[in-house]
Amino acid sequence: MALEVIDLALFISGSNKDREKVASELRNELSRHGFVKITGHGIQEAQVAKLFEWVSSRERPALKGTFAYEECACWQNKAFFKLSGKDKAAIAHPGGSQPQRGWSAVGAENSSKLYQKGLLKSQIAEELKDARCDLEYPNRWPDNNIVPGFRDFMEDTFEKMRQVASLVMEALEVGFGLPPGTFTNRMTNERNSSEFRLLHYPAIDVEEIKRGKVSRIWPHFDLGVITLLFQDSVGGLEFENRNTPGTFDRVDPGNPSELVVNVSETLQRWTNGDMPAGLHRVSLPEGLGDRVTGVVPERYSVAYFCKADRDCSVGPLGQFIHHGIKPRYEDISALEYHQQRLQSAY
Repeated sequence: MALEVIDLALFISGSNKDREKVASELRNELSRHGFVKITGHGIQEAQVAKLFEWVSSRERPALKGTFAYEECACWQNKAFFKLSGKDKAAIAHPGGSQPQRGWSAVGAENSSKLYQKGLLKSQIAEELKDARCDLEYPNRWPDNNIVPGFRDFMEDTFEKMRQVASLVMEALEVGFGLPPGTFTNRMTNERNSSEFRLLHYPAIDVEEIKRGKVSRIWPHFDLGVITLLFQDSVGGLEFENRNTPGTFDRVDPGNPSELVVNVSETLQRWTNGDMPAGLHRVSLPEGLGDRVTGVVPERYSVAYFCKADRDCSVGPLGQFIHHGIKPRYEDISALEYHQQRLQSAY
């Protein structure tokens, strides 16, 4: 099952009829699959190309135990993955339930506990996140002398991704027939925990994947409102086929400037389950599923995790509580919910 590709250009500059058509398509596809692809979002292909130019490979460490092997860092990592352990440790995220900032070493997160889906133990390895200025939970930046231009490019691209996320949520307001601001006023970027990550999946032997003890990333849901993702040409991202629960369909890498959008837990909660979060995983790329030997090539992707304002409720919105339907989720602030979920990951 291939994901639909929706052009947002008509929503941005089209007639009211065009806007309503695009918004309806977006709502329908995200409600059906939890995933969709978008183009015409305003981020130029040249910027995406420059983004991936910062990425470079590094030697894969030895794998230990049962875990999903993933290496994460934020935008502009042509130099970052080559930094010494000492330089990375200088901006390390301390762990725990607070919003994630800085670099996290291998084993710092346990995503199977985070998503509480009874899956095998899995872990996320390295990451740099969230590119805006946050006085409450400040970013941890590498020295500009070590990675020149890192911060400037990070902040610029973060803002562009934030604008796209706001555009998608504005379209969903139209698609649901909601008053303007129903979603977007709850994700103002003034007090939210949105995160920005560049993900590196090092090369790995097919045999290790086939043993069932290791995965690139186990099936999971994201925590925020929506996730926006650019990916390279390697492939491996899969989303659950809801017609046959427990099975997964591939997300074709497609054009580099295509953005993959997936519904996350907060949006499911706001809509009281009307728009379920998209279950997804990263598995073997196409063409390697039948192989028993060989090497899975390294993979890179870049994700913007759009989240709600920290003091905003992530309980069901009033517009989705009607005709005797009861709230399915408790009324809790975004920060409390975020902390509860992250606490299980460390």
